[in-house]
Amino acid sequence: MTESVGFGCEACCAEDAAVARAHHQSHTGVRLEKLIQDDSHFIVSVQRCGRCSQAFVSVFTEYVDWAASRDAQYRTVLPVTDAEADDLMAGRLIPHRAGALGHGRRHLQSDWPSSADEPSVYWGSGVFEVREGY
Repeated sequence: MTESVGFGCEACCAEDAAVARAHHQSHTGVRLEKLIQDDSHFIVSVQRCGRCSQAFVSVFTEYVDWAASRDAQYRTVLPVTDAEADDLMAGRLIPHRAGALGHGRRHLQSDWPSSADEPSVYWGSGVFEVREGY
């Protein structure tokens, strides 16, 4: 796996993806710095770790399951530099291009497809596609 050397601390970038996810979901772990896009099925934000101030771009996408009402949900959390976070917040980098920042970095991934009873949480690596849900 490609490592994100120099990013984060033992809490926000813990080797165990479930530990990192718990930190990101806690009220004191990671705080919202700026909401970039807030649609019902597509949310992009810049967040910061409360311990080490590492910046992250968080991309949430949801797909409505019209048949079974079990909407698929996907979240990708990628560590970014302060300059990249500033570019996102200032609109110089559009949310749909944020996945390109993943080159050479790992990202925290939570995949919860309609067919699953619970999400799978793992560290992914590399460039990822940013798509709007529906």
